[in-house]
Amino acid sequence: MEDLIAVLTGGSVQFLAALVFLYVLLKIFNRVRYTGRKRPPGPPSLPLIGHFHHLLFGMPHHSLAKIAEKYGSIVWLELGAVNAVVVTSSDMAREVLKTQDHIFASRPSGIVVEKVFKKAQGLVWSPFNDHFRLARKIILTELFSEKRIDSFKDLRRQMTFRTLRTAFEDGHAKRYINLADLMHNQFISLTTRMLFQLDGHAQNKDLLEIVDDFTSAGWFVIEEFFPLLKPLDLSGQVRRLKNIGERYFELMDSIIDNRLKENSNSKSNTEEDFLDVLLATSKFSRVQVQLLLLDIIIVGTDTSSDTIVWAITELLRHPNIMERLQSELDDAIGKERLVEEADLNNLEYLQAVVKETLRLHPVAALGVPHYSTEATKVAGYDIPANTRVMLNLYAIGRDPKVWENPLKFDPSRFLNSSIDVKGQHYEVLPFGSGRRKCPGMYLALVSVPYNLAQLVHACTISLPKGLTHLDVDVEEKFGMTVVRRNPLNLLLKRRLPLDVYRRAGLQSSDV
Repeated sequence: MEDLIAVLTGGSVQFLAALVFLYVLLKIFNRVRYTGRKRPPGPPSLPLIGHFHHLLFGMPHHSLAKIAEKYGSIVWLELGAVNAVVVTSSDMAREVLKTQDHIFASRPSGIVVEKVFKKAQGLVWSPFNDHFRLARKIILTELFSEKRIDSFKDLRRQMTFRTLRTAFEDGHAKRYINLADLMHNQFISLTTRMLFQLDGHAQNKDLLEIVDDFTSAGWFVIEEFFPLLKPLDLSGQVRRLKNIGERYFELMDSIIDNRLKENSNSKSNTEEDFLDVLLATSKFSRVQVQLLLLDIIIVGTDTSSDTIVWAITELLRHPNIMERLQSELDDAIGKERLVEEADLNNLEYLQAVVKETLRLHPVAALGVPHYSTEATKVAGYDIPANTRVMLNLYAIGRDPKVWENPLKFDPSRFLNSSIDVKGQHYEVLPFGSGRRKCPGMYLALVSVPYNLAQLVHACTISLPKGLTHLDVDVEEKFGMTVVRRNPLNLLLKRRLPLDVYRRAGLQSSDV
């Protein structure tokens, strides 16, 4: 490998030409191999890169949605050396996630999986195998069971109140806060407290830096689609991901070693954190424990916080919807106490706002790719084995054949509707469905509405001076999640009588 890198970096034109020639031969071989088979339609491809340019310019989920408008709800793409199918309708999603879930329930390998996730020994990127089944069972029954989630209710309340206290202090000083930063800090602190009680420790700060570095790196690594470029690492992503992985495992080794030295036998079930549960399970290696925790950190932090930011964005853009939601909260809760999690099931319009946000702004716009383990047919088209399958959740949630006025933010569409977001209805799939449905779904469906309700009920939310609801944009930035491109800077002040905040410990003597 070192000799190969030396030749490549030495600028050997002949060697590079040979690599390109070999690549072309492989592409021709693949075309001949699949001649006579009916693959899904797709746009014309370019030499060498195929359709990869569609992921480079603009938002990938937007570009793929436009392709689907022309070529249909199932599209074939050649992304460099990677064959991919993109699905953009609820009917096709049902076929992939339900009818043929047993074929498409696996995950592709790649540079991110190799360098950070140790060849998929966690859950999210694991192939569909015995390890995946065991890991999912333990996570669902031990970590994300209703009993376990309920045991952290007081912690969630504490973290939300700490966020409100910070916001009110800034609001009293007339300092605007970046809502995305505020929510991100809350959810990463909540997650690390549930996992291994690290909130406020130096190790937690190190972990935050590692997570931020990883999320900023993104999923699309060019060398993954053009493996001949991997030794060159022209993007620098291979080295960067390797460094992130090494830092994470070094940190986690320290955390686990410290935990093993502690005497945790006296802990009751309600005091156990996720690390205690996984270490007590002899079925996983240390690396697998570390990766299961990393899965939860990566998947569970930004998705919830970004969804709350999108919800507040749309409420600010639609003052009438904000007023209706506040009216529901005032009628159901009153103005003499704060919202509790036990209230959530009685807040129908709040739940509709959350569902509408998940429909219009799925933060995992393209989901996590699926992978065919054998050749099959979908809608009459031949799908070879070892094909990536991406579900454009953004396009599915905005399908005009399913949704009336799909671009309009209208929570009332979910009132008196049987459509839910839990994976049984394929018109909106923020958590996926089938064997790969997000195991943290129920935690998210508590945390997101609870925090949204607190912000709307307990806070007066103001835009910077001189701005109105017409100035609130919905421009996106694509990365690990789809977030607002521009920061949402807000002034948050108390909305309820001061005694309400004093009783909750949110009113200090000087503020």
